Amino acid sequence: MTNVIITLLFAVIMAAGQIVLALASKDLFPAHCFTLRAALHSYWLWLGIFIYAFAMILWIYILSRFDIRYAYPISATAIFFAAIFQSLIEKSYPSTSYWIGLLFVITGLAILSLNKNN
Repeated sequence: MTNVIITLLFAVIMAAGQIVLALASKDLFPAHCFTLRAALHSYWLWLGIFIYAFAMILWIYILSRFDIRYAYPISATAIFFAAIFQSLIEKSYPSTSYWIGLLFVITGLAILSLNKNN
């Protein structure tokens, strides 16, 4: 059970990283033009890099303790957390059909993660 909780934490961190990098993209491509100076001065980019570095270390820890066949589908719940975070930040909510589709995805991931030995 601890492995599942840690993997869900990883999914939350990855989703947060995606949201932060989406914010960084607005700094880096304001007029569809990338500049190195903008990258070096983007708070959001550096925060996103830090979050992803931390997540990578956590993922390596997870893989050392948890079978990847079960960990990877659980980590894919990051798509759910990213949708929640974006909805909260932007105050715009996806359609009902989006949430229904996401529910099917999460259900499928849960089925894939079932451990037949327990």
